[in-house]
Amino acid sequence: MQVQKEENLEEINQDEVTTISARVTDYDTLINRVKKRGDIDAYDELFYSFKDCCFRESTDSVMVYAKIMAEKFNYERAYYHFYDAILEKHGIDYTNFPQIDISKMEKQDKQKLENWFKFMIERKQISQQTLDSIKK
Repeated sequence: MQVQKEENLEEINQDEVTTISARVTDYDTLINRVKKRGDIDAYDELFYSFKDCCFRESTDSVMVYAKIMAEKFNYERAYYHFYDAILEKHGIDYTNFPQIDISKMEKQDKQKLENWFKFMIERKQISQQTLDSIKK
């Protein structure tokens, strides 16, 4: 595969460049596509848009739409986005699943996460052995 070199970068109008984090469609349209059709492209655009914004909106919004995509449309990545967002919200390292430690979470939040993991087992997204490796 050949790669073409950009020779005249100064000729590119930077106002017309769409970056990976630039939202193409408005939020209401994306949200409706996610809720009604389980549109993966709309979900992914929402997800990356939320991840680019402020912390609170990022985690709470990701949880809402990831839950919809996982429960209603069985979108595999959404299962992981949901628990990543909960753990991120509580300042828990989630980069290595077997080393996740939820022992210091508040009881209500911990129960919510444990229920989510059980749901993931039911949907065959993780194994019981993987769940048992989490420090509770």
